[in-house]
Amino acid sequence: MIGWAETMKMRTLLIVMLVPLFVTLQACGSWWLPRPHKIVIQQGNLLSTEDIAKITVGMSQAAVQTILGDPLTSNHINPDRWEYIYTYNRAGKTPKVKRLSLVFRNLEVAEIEKDGLVENADS
Repeated sequence: MIGWAETMKMRTLLIVMLVPLFVTLQACGSWWLPRPHKIVIQQGNLLSTEDIAKITVGMSQAAVQTILGDPLTSNHINPDRWEYIYTYNRAGKTPKVKRLSLVFRNLEVAEIEKDGLVENADS
């Protein structure tokens, strides 16, 4: 018959052996264990396709600022170029970058450049 002291020693030994095993398996993130949390980082100007569609050549800077807000960056060398940049980065994935660049001449939109933006709302 096993005594109380031997039972406690066996339980302690079992716990000492199993805890590191489970911690190691947890770090691997196998299918039956919860996975570590992946951080999502969103930065910049999140613009809706409806707001982007409202911007047209010939529109004033004030009208653009009313619709889209302030640009993400201010360029002191070329103040006539406004950049609206949005990045979406999930750990372990390639970051998605969307950029709307507006070039102004005489305080009106002269050029619109879209990079990574969907052209229509259906897509």
